[in-house]
Amino acid sequence: MKNVKSTSQLGTMPFNNLLWILLLCLLLPGWAFDCKNEKKCKTSRVHGLKTSDCYRMDFKEFPKCLPNNIEVIELSYNRIRKIYQEDLLLYTYLQHLYLTDNLIVQLKNNTFAGLEYLETLDLSVNGLLKVPPSIFQLPSLKNLYLSQNKNINIAESIEEAKPIGSTSLTKLDISYISEDSPVEFPDFKELPLIAFLNISGNAFDYLSPKHFAGLCNLQILDNSNVTAQYENNCDCWIINRWLTERNVDFHTFLCPLFSQECSNEQMDPEDLKVFEDCTEKFKNIKQWHVLKKVALWLGGVLLVILILGIGFVYFGCNKNRKTKKQPIMTLRERVELMHVENKVENIYI
Repeated sequence: MKNVKSTSQLGTMPFNNLLWILLLCLLLPGWAFDCKNEKKCKTSRVHGLKTSDCYRMDFKEFPKCLPNNIEVIELSYNRIRKIYQEDLLLYTYLQHLYLTDNLIVQLKNNTFAGLEYLETLDLSVNGLLKVPPSIFQLPSLKNLYLSQNKNINIAESIEEAKPIGSTSLTKLDISYISEDSPVEFPDFKELPLIAFLNISGNAFDYLSPKHFAGLCNLQILDNSNVTAQYENNCDCWIINRWLTERNVDFHTFLCPLFSQECSNEQMDPEDLKVFEDCTEKFKNIKQWHVLKKVALWLGGVLLVILILGIGFVYFGCNKNRKTKKQPIMTLRERVELMHVENKVENIYI
């Protein structure tokens, strides 16, 4: 499985999801009965995460009887055709979902809504024609695999997802998605954290330097077996120089002209502005993520201090209750006690 790693303790379950779960329990009382006949996936700990392994078990629909606190679901190489939001609502703590090589053709825009902690989503080798735009709005999604969904329109989905807020997406695989005809190269400037991009095996309408200006954090570009036209034949060399100057690991694009013919060509000022805007957004998002981590850490520390404080007060009060107070003697009682003590002393004289 790809990029499964242990993470810090997750926050509390969102209130809306609790309401959904209660509603589902009322509307679907037959689930407990269905679980008797459903195939049993192997559940274990993998890299510290609770994982249900349903790999190649011939599921035809999303399983309904997995543990509610599951963090990784492996459903690759099954025969699932449809997935609904109701199938995923119970798995609020889900971090990694693998659905490689199923029969999924269509997903509703709200299918993955509520999966606040989802970091990895693998939908490769299905029959999707379009990705739900809301996928690009998932706050924790870092790894998205869409390879070999023939003729899927990624550019349209990203365009419909705008404006994209505080994205976490750093790895995107859209390899081998063009089969019948060339596809449009997506505008990635709304996703400035992308560090790994796989576009291999695709044919694009055209490539332009502006397509890469919006990838200001790009470190690895898998562009093997890519074919494309260029608005300007020198654009090919501008792209090669641009990526090389930024130390991107990639295969040099095969250009229609010799490099000497384009030696004086430079990046367009508008494309440079796109790069500057991308860099600024990248910094803002990174700062937001740092502040979020600090806030969560401080919240955890304050919670521990509060619990310890309550504990000390509670045990202190209990101890005081158990300790009997010494009664205050009156003057008469003290005189009588002294009289008794004198009698005792006289006995031993």
